[in-house]
Amino acid sequence: MDPASIAAGAACVAAGAGVVAAFSGVRTLRQARRDSTARSRPMLAAELRIVPYVQGSLKLVVKNYGPSIAKNVWVTFQPLLPDPSPEIASQSVTPFLKRRYSRKIATLTPGMELENIYYSGRPGPDGIFVNFEPLPDQVTVRLVYEDTSGRSYRDVFHLDTQLFHDMTIATSSGAPDAKIKEIAGTLKKIEGHMKTRRGGRGPGSD
Repeated sequence: MDPASIAAGAACVAAGAGVVAAFSGVRTLRQARRDSTARSRPMLAAELRIVPYVQGSLKLVVKNYGPSIAKNVWVTFQPLLPDPSPEIASQSVTPFLKRRYSRKIATLTPGMELENIYYSGRPGPDGIFVNFEPLPDQVTVRLVYEDTSGRSYRDVFHLDTQLFHDMTIATSSGAPDAKIKEIAGTLKKIEGHMKTRRGGRGPGSD
């Protein structure tokens, strides 16, 4: 093989390597951009949480866990949330939940969360908690929103109140709710003692 052919072949190999390197570089750059966007995007989530110190109750929380602002947020439910019956309408908080998400939310800043009571547990005849609110035990929450550049995102969350029914917990005498009960018991004893003293005073006593 003559030197000219060898040189031409080497040039072709170099050119091919350059094309591959360029393609790989473009792909790496695109992936880096996607990773950067994913890290900086708003990230909304819907979840059920226990209401502290309120036995048998759950709240629905919609929160922006991302590092940037979410805009033009729509929150929808499947099945659609029903209205309370006339018998409980005056005590139900479901209308507040429905009204909050019946319209577009302009902005959710990083860390911002929206809370509403979803499951208001009341003991039934068998001692098992039932939901006072007319809301389904299982619900799908769909979140549609944008970032500040106008990119759209859609996230779906399947929530189930039954997940919390078989929950077990451990409590401590030093926990805040235990301390509150202890203080309440002490105050009740003091009140009873004071009533006894007042009732035992004879005529003319101060």
